[in-house]
Amino acid sequence: MIQTFSGEEERTANMMERSISSYLIQECFIPKREKLKKYHGRWNKVEEILFPGYVFAATEHPKELYQELKAVPRLTRLLGKEGQFFFSLNQEEEDFVREIGGHGHKAVVSKVKIEEGKKIRVLEGPLRDYVGDVVKVNLHKREVVIRVTFMGREMELKLGVEMVDGGE
Repeated sequence: MIQTFSGEEERTANMMERSISSYLIQECFIPKREKLKKYHGRWNKVEEILFPGYVFAATEHPKELYQELKAVPRLTRLLGKEGQFFFSLNQEEEDFVREIGGHGHKAVVSKVKIEEGKKIRVLEGPLRDYVGDVVKVNLHKREVVIRVTFMGREMELKLGVEMVDGGE
C-alpha cells in the first residue's frame, strides 16, 4: 500500500503503471465505493475513493518495486514499519479489500429494506457480510458506517445503501 496526496490517487496510480515494469506490479488499483447522491430531485450513483490518499499495489517483488517507486513523483511515502518496504496487508485485510470491492475494486451500493424500529435488513451487496459492524445509519444520505480493523487499527468506512420495497 502506497500513500500519496489525497486527490492524487488516480494520477499516482497512472504514473506507477507507466513508469514501473509490469513484471513488478501484478495489479495497481484504488478501491472505490458507489454512493447515491441527490441531484435535482433524483438519486444518482457516484463513485468515491474508499481509502483517500492510498494506492494499492500487488507484487511478488517488494524490494525491487520499492526501488522503482522511489523514482515516481508525488508519492508521500511508502507505508511500513522500520525495516519493511511496504505496509503489507495481512490475509484478512487482503480478503476484506477483495470481498468488499469485488474484481473491479468497487464497493457497490447495497440494497436494504427498512423494517420495524428503523432496523435495516441487507438484501444484497457488500454490506451483507458486515451488518454486525454497522455503527451508524444515515438514511437521509443513503449511507452506513461500518467499523473494521484495517492497516493495524480500527477504522470507520462509509458504504452506500439503496432502500427498496418488498423482500428478497
